[in-house]
Amino acid sequence: MLVGALLLFAGGPALAEGPTFEFAVTVLHATPEGSVGKGAGRYDQLLRRQVRYEGLRVVKTKQARVAAHQIGSLKLPDGDTFRFRPIDPEGPGALVAIEVGSTQGDFRLPKGKPLILGGSEWNGGRLVVVLELED
Repeated sequence: MLVGALLLFAGGPALAEGPTFEFAVTVLHATPEGSVGKGAGRYDQLLRRQVRYEGLRVVKTKQARVAAHQIGSLKLPDGDTFRFRPIDPEGPGALVAIEVGSTQGDFRLPKGKPLILGGSEWNGGRLVVVLELED
């Protein structure tokens, strides 16, 4: 009885079943000098109105398949860890709990509409994390 209760509480097999989601996580480095690097052009179109920078480059990318109520994560270059967990698979896209550094929040993430999160200062610029729910 106690083992069953612990499995349920810990998100064991009883919670692991359910929909899974394909995520793409991209970490960018925005700097006050430089140019838009190879592979960063698509993100330049998304960020230009939201973040001030001259240089932009892709630092890290990750594809992740994450089940509802499970945690996906990515270690950032500054030592922080970006965590994301789909908590409500119903509706358009998914409601995703996000945690990076001291920032936490729940965001409705529709497919094809990236979530852009400003990150910490790093190497003379700023990290930017982009989370996308893929088809």
